[in-house]
Parts: sequence; structure tokens; C-alpha cells
Amino acid sequence: MSQISQVTNALLTQLVMELKSGYLRRCESLGLMDEEMRMLHSLTVEDLHYLMNSPVSVLTLRIHHENFALMLQQARREQKRLQRLDQALMLGGSIELMQHYFGLTSVEVSSRRRMLGIEARQGRCLMLADKESAEVWRLWKTHVTDLDSADGLDVMMQAAEQLAVSLTAVWNAVRGWIEDEKNTVKPEVGQGRQDR
Repeated sequence: MSQISQVTNALLTQLVMELKSGYLRRCESLGLMDEEMRMLHSLTVEDLHYLMNSPVSVLTLRIHHENFALMLQQARREQKRLQRLDQALMLGGSIELMQHYFGLTSVEVSSRRRMLGIEARQGRCLMLADKESAEVWRLWKTHVTDLDSADGLDVMMQAAEQLAVSLTAVWNAVRGWIEDEKNTVKPEVGQGRQDR
């Protein structure tokens, strides 16, 4: 008996057990008609034994190629997301940052840190030194305009890694610059610059 015959016959046996227990939905979802379900329900042990040992399979297994390709793509995207998530944690991403970019709760962040062997620092995040801040600004202005984008996160992680500083410190600095830009009063045409 082939492996496929064994698998399909095992599924057939499972369907018989579900029918005997009164669960019709799974059988219906596999395309069994009412008459076929009645026939399966009335099988004797000998009938089932014969079907299970038969080299002829009564079921056909097919791969849905489009769904299979989509699921593989989704699995790869999820793997990249988890790698980015772990890297962000290893670079000192705070709970607030992890919630913002990955939608994680504080419990999920704590659990993930624990699994990665990361001990969270207590207290406020250290601020960047002037030299570090200047380098982060240079990287940010060269590569990114959107703080909330995946590219924005990647540039901040790159900066944190290159400068050996906390990702949260980098994020706080960038957020501060963006907030300052929003709050800057722009002079109207024909007026001199206004001091703040």
C-alpha cells in the first residue's frame, strides 16, 4: 500500500468516526454528499477493515498551487518580520517602540526578551551624545522621511548597531526632530524669519 493510500484511508477512518459522533460539517467541507455520508455511517468494522487495507484509494489529494505559493510567501514575510523584531529587541527596543512597530503587548515583549536572554534595563533610556546624534541625523536625512515606515525602522536599527547605542535612544531622538519640525513656525512669504 502506498503512503498516499495510507494517508487517505486514515482520513477516511477519521471521517467515519466523526460521522458516528454526529459531526457532519467536516465531511460536508470535503465534498461528501448526503448519500455518501449515510454509506460511511453504516460501514461495519469489516467494511472499514477492507477499505483501510485496499491498495485503491477512495480519496484524492491535491495541492492548491496558488494557495501553497501564497502561504510560502507569507511564511517568508513572517520569518523576516520575526528576525527584524528580534534584532530590534537585541538593540534595546523599548516596550513602546515594539508596540508601535510590531503591535506587541508588554507581556509579549517581556516573553520574547526572556526567550532571547535579554535583560531589560530599568529606568529611562540614555540620550544620544552630540556626536552620536549628528551621525544618526546624517543617516536619517540621507535615507528616510517616514518615521513609521519599515525603512525608517531599518535605518534606526542600522544606526543603533553602528554606533553601539540603544535603538530606543535613536528612536527618541528621531521622534524629537520630527516633532520639532512640525512645531517650527514657517515665515510667510515677504516676512523675515520669526524667532521662537
